[in-house]
Parts: sequence; C-alpha cells; structure tokens
Amino acid sequence: MRKLSIAIIVFFVGFALVGPHMVVREGIQNWNNITYWKYNPTGVPPEWYGELTGLPRTEWLHGTYINGSFVYRYEFHYKEVPQGILVIPNLTRDLRVTIIDPRGKEYPLWNGIIPNSLNLGTLSSSIMNIAEEKCNPKPTWSQLLFHNPLRAIFAEPGTDCVFHFKPMKGTYTIVITGTFGKLEPGDEPRVRILGMSYGRMGTDFYGRDIWTGYAYGARETITISIIGASILAVLALAVGSLSVLSTRFGSVINAFSKVLTSVPSLSLAVLLVAILGRVKSGPNPMTIIIQVNPYLMALIVALIFIGTSSREIRSIVEEELRKDYIESSRAMGASALQILRLHVLPVLLPYVIYLFAISVPGIIAFITLLGFFNVIPGFNWGTIMSTPLMGGITKYVPYWWEIVPLGLSLGLIAYAFIDLGRFVEARFLERPKT
Repeated sequence: MRKLSIAIIVFFVGFALVGPHMVVREGIQNWNNITYWKYNPTGVPPEWYGELTGLPRTEWLHGTYINGSFVYRYEFHYKEVPQGILVIPNLTRDLRVTIIDPRGKEYPLWNGIIPNSLNLGTLSSSIMNIAEEKCNPKPTWSQLLFHNPLRAIFAEPGTDCVFHFKPMKGTYTIVITGTFGKLEPGDEPRVRILGMSYGRMGTDFYGRDIWTGYAYGARETITISIIGASILAVLALAVGSLSVLSTRFGSVINAFSKVLTSVPSLSLAVLLVAILGRVKSGPNPMTIIIQVNPYLMALIVALIFIGTSSREIRSIVEEELRKDYIESSRAMGASALQILRLHVLPVLLPYVIYLFAISVPGIIAFITLLGFFNVIPGFNWGTIMSTPLMGGITKYVPYWWEIVPLGLSLGLIAYAFIDLGRFVEARFLERPKT
C-alpha cells in the first residue's frame, strides 16, 4: 500500500505542475468576469455523465454556405432537450432564422436584427406557435417555460410536450439567411447548442468551466500545502525545542506556543487574511472576496497550526532530557543548545517528517474551507468552493460535480500522506532506546 501512497502523491504533484498548462489561461484571468462565460450553459454536469444519462452536450455547430444562406445541422439523439440554442451574428442586419425537424417540417423562429446574441428558446410567440401545432394537449407558456420551451421543437408531434415529453430524434437543420438579400460567405453567424452537459467537469452557477478551475487551482493548492507544511514542521521544531530552555527567551517562546494553542485557528486565519489581503468585488456586485498572496498564506497557515505541534515536540524533548546520557553530557560541560543539536534533534527528525506528512492534507482542507468565507489565497480549490457564496446565495446548494472531484482529491491526498506519516511514526516509535 505504501507504493500506492507514493503513486498518489507523485500523481497530484505532477498534476499540479502540468494542470495549469492544460487549460486556457484566459479563463482564469476572467474567472470573476461573468460575461466571459455567457456562452456556456449554467449548472450542468460533465459530458461523460451526459452520455450515460442521455443529456445533450454543449457544442458549436459548423455552418455550410448554400446559395446565400448558412445551414447548420444538429444531430439530436438525447432524452432531454438542450438548455438553449444561441445565434451570435457576425454583422448587424435583419436575419431570418428557421428550423427544420427530421420530418422536413420547417418552422420560422426569428425575423429581424440580432444585436448581440439570440437564444431561440426564449422566443415565446414562435415557440407557442410550434407548440399549438405539435403538442397535445396544448401547453401554456408558463408550463413550457418551467420545463424548457425547446421541448416544443424537439417533441414528437401529437405528444405531451410538458409532462410526458417524448423526443423526436434525428437531424435538425437551422437555416439563417438575410431578410432583404443573400448573405456573403464572410457573414457567417455562430450557432452554439447550450447542452445539458459540458466538458470534463461541468459548469457552475455562472457557467464557468469547473475543469479550468480545478486543473489550474491544483498548482497553488498543492504548493501552499507543501510550503505551509514545511514551514509548520520547521517552526514547530524550533518553537518546541527552544521552549524548554530555562532562560527568558525560552519562557517567551513557551508562552508564545501556549497562546497559539488556545486561539481558534479558523478565526485567526480569517482575521490575518482580512488584515494582510486585498478586498476585491466578486462576480455579484453585492459580494466581495479577499485575496492574499499564496506564499503569505502558507506562512499564515503554518503560524496558526504550530501551537499544538510545538507542544507535542516540547513533550518529546522534555522526555529525552530526563535520560541518563543527557545528564552525562551536561556533566561534561555541554550547553543546552549543544544538547538539543547533538542529542535531541536526531530523535526529533522522524517526528518532524511525520508532522510534515500529516499536515499537508490538513492544510489543503483548510485553505479549501476558507473558500466558504470568500478568502482566496491565489487561485486554488477554495476558489471553486466559494462560488455559491460569491453569488449571494443564502443557502449553499452545490452541484455534485463541483464537490465530488474536490472531495475525492482531498481524500486521496489525505490517505497518501497519512499512510506515509504512519509509516514514519512506526519507525519513530521503534527507534532503539539509549
């Protein structure tokens, strides 16, 4: 099992290195710019889940220029209809948009200027005309709106479009042409199917690509945790060892470690990042986020966690100092610092390694938890966790495709480091007694 633990650690460290290069950096730079993600469906699961459950995927349709018109073919073979169909014009002029179902029946949807983009599913009058012709019984607009108006387009004729939807599968054709003349080859509009699934990991409440946040955020998540655990181990070793000195300096260090042990870590972390971080506006103008340098965050996390660890190290040092060979060293004139460096430090090193191993998953979980408070140290997995709160949602109802990958990753990392930590601990307990 130790090989498995090492393999897990190597995988996540490697993923932290290559993950940021697997996504478009522009998406990270515009993570809080909601307009950047406006062409994505909101709150949909990954494509692999959509394939298993019959949900349409999100895709751009490629048009074919035919005699002054652009023709887009959409292969529909799903159990559910897309979230929307966007038409994004390339020029400002009157356009006529029609859709032809697999039977060859043509339905007009739009005739006029499209300023920025047009969602065909929001055209109430055109959709209702189709529903009155195809659906049985005829639905109201409120019923269609609640269940997705595009059901009227993709339903089998003569069936219930709302409560017992039966899809008509096949090739649908979207035709776009000029109202007062033919379009030129360079006038091609873009057409995007806003499916009910998207990409490797789906989208969040704002339509942001969760895979982008997960892959890019892995680097700083792993970096902060490893640097923080290293600082924690070194500081805990120094504070725990020096606190036993019977000098004023040792008394101050001892008092410092006691204070850190008694202070609630989460409250202290939020206070420190609020003081040291930068306040920025979130995606919702009514919300704010606190950004702090990730390396400074590593130091903050190390400082607030060294209390308990330093007390444990102090206990080990005190136990070691009671042994006979230490008394012999004192009798030979060795100073307290010499005893700590020559005799106690080699005994503490296995425990310090163990402390580092068990601290890494704890710090990862901690900085992820800070996302609930809109505290964002750099761009990490906590950034994903903060999404619903940044939207001003009073009740936290995350999508499973946001939480499960993070939870699984945290679980695997915790298992791997704790397993190695137990291995080191066992070696530490089995050390030969002097």
